[in-house]
Amino acid sequence: MKRIKLLLGALSIMAMVSCKQKEEVPVVIPVTVEAPENDPAPLPPPPPKEVPDKDGTSISIGKNGVDINTQNSTKTTEVSVNKDGAAVEIKK
Repeated sequence: MKRIKLLLGALSIMAMVSCKQKEEVPVVIPVTVEAPENDPAPLPPPPPKEVPDKDGTSISIGKNGVDINTQNSTKTTEVSVNKDGAAVEIKK
């Protein structure tokens, strides 16, 4: 009786393992679209407008550390902290 239960248990485990679903990888087919010969070449985008530096504070946080810049019409303060160390620069 024990052998039959053991055999049935082993067969059921083998059936569960063999029936697991396989993931299908989607096939991507590249498509090229050609413009008609009569159309003129597209114009390049206009260059970005330059924004003058305004008074205020900017904070940048990333993998390389933290940068804080503060400026007003007469003073500028820059603080940088990264894995190499820290630096503070004040200009009047």
